[in-house]
Amino acid sequence: MAPIMDVHELSNLLQQLGFRVVSLLDLTREEMLAAIDKFIQLLDRGVYGLFYYAGHGCERAGRNYLVAVDAPQPYEPENCVCVQRIMLKMQERRTALSVILLDACRKWYKQQCIPSRIMPLGPTGNTVYGYATCEDAEAFEVQDGGKSTGIFTKYLNEHILQSEKVTHVLERVSEDLGKDPLVTGKQVVEIKHTLKEPRSLADPVRTTGHTKELRLRDACWRQANELPQKKRLMFRCGVEVEVSFSALFSNVLMAFATVKTTGLRTQDCTVTLSSIPTLEDIFSGPGRSEEMDTLLFQKSDNPDCTLRLCALQKLKGSLVIKVDLHYTHMDSRLRQTESKQMDIGKPLVASCKLYKRNHAKKQEGASGRSVGNISDGKAAQLHQTPGGPRRPFTRKAECAAQPAAARGNEPEENDETEQQDFTFRH
Repeated sequence: MAPIMDVHELSNLLQQLGFRVVSLLDLTREEMLAAIDKFIQLLDRGVYGLFYYAGHGCERAGRNYLVAVDAPQPYEPENCVCVQRIMLKMQERRTALSVILLDACRKWYKQQCIPSRIMPLGPTGNTVYGYATCEDAEAFEVQDGGKSTGIFTKYLNEHILQSEKVTHVLERVSEDLGKDPLVTGKQVVEIKHTLKEPRSLADPVRTTGHTKELRLRDACWRQANELPQKKRLMFRCGVEVEVSFSALFSNVLMAFATVKTTGLRTQDCTVTLSSIPTLEDIFSGPGRSEEMDTLLFQKSDNPDCTLRLCALQKLKGSLVIKVDLHYTHMDSRLRQTESKQMDIGKPLVASCKLYKRNHAKKQEGASGRSVGNISDGKAAQLHQTPGGPRRPFTRKAECAAQPAAARGNEPEENDETEQQDFTFRH
C-alpha cells in the first residue's frame, strides 16, 4: 500500500507546484519503458522534469535498477529499467532542471560484484538525484497514523512545497529522516547533483510567449489525462442516472453512478457498475481496499455506486461502462432490472497505447528558448510497483537463486539502446 499512497500524495503536491503529472501504477518493464518514452516527449529546453519511483529496486556496479512487476525470478538487470538511462534521456532534451527521486532499495545485486564509478553523462549540469537510501542499503516503509508510507517520501512530502533550492529541500528531508529512530543506522538519504543555478521546484512557470513546441507538449500530456464526459442516462422506467468520472492515477479511473430522479412507479432504486472488458481492481487485495477507501475515496457527492478501473495501459480497445438499475415496481411489487451501456473510448493513459512501444530511431532534438530561474514548463512522471509483504516493510528487490551459468562482473547495458529519444517536428 505504501508506494500507492506515496504516489497519490506526491502527485497532488507536484500539481500544486505547477507540474503536469502523469502517475502510473504496477507497470511491466515494457510499459515502463513506453511510459518513459512518452515522458521524454514532455521535456525540452526550459522545462523542469521530475521522475519519481517508489517500489522495488537494486544496484549493480553503480547503476540503479527499477524492478518491474513482471520481472522473472531470478531476474537480471536486463529485466529491469536502468535509472541512469532515464537521466541521460532527460539531459539530451536540454532541460533546465532534471530531477530523479528514488524511494527504493539499493542493495547490491550479486554482492560479489565490485561497484564501478559512473562516468558523467554530460557537462550540461542542473541534474539532481535524490536517493531514499545509500549504497547497499534498504529503504523502509512505516504505518504513520494508520497510513502506509515510505519514510523518505513521508519527509519529502513535508518539504517539497518550499521555495528553496531543490538540493536544500532534499537536505531538510535527509536531516528529518536522520532523526527518525525507526531507521537509525539502517537508512540514510543520499543526494547527488550538478546544480549550477539556484533551481527550485517552486519556480514560477512562464505563462507568456508559448511556442509551438510547448503547445505540442501540452497536447501530449493532455492525451494521458483526458477524462470521459459525464452523462445522464434515462431508463424506460423513468429513473435518471448520472455517470461521472475522475482520475485517481493516470492509469486508474474512478466511475461514479448517482440516481438523480426516480420514476413515478419505482422505489428502492439501486445502481451497479461494471466494465467491458473487465479490468482487475488492484486495490481489492486483503487490507488494501479499506485503506484506499478511507484515504483516497473521500467523496462529498456521495454517489450510489463506484467502480475502480485499473491498469488502463493494457486496454487495446474501447472501454464500455455497463449500468444496471435495480428497482421495485410499485404495482407488481416485483424487483426488476434495466441496463444501459456507454462507450467511453480509451480514457486517460489508455489513449497512449503503451503496449505499442515505438522503436523509432533517435532524432535531433527540437530547439527552444533557454530560461533562467523561470521554467518554461514542468513535467513529472511518477511510477509505483508493489511494496511487497506487509512486515517487515522494505523496498529491497528480492531475487531468487542465481542461475548456474557464470556471468561477468560488468553490468548488462541491454536497456541502453532500447530507450528512444522522441522529438516534435516544427
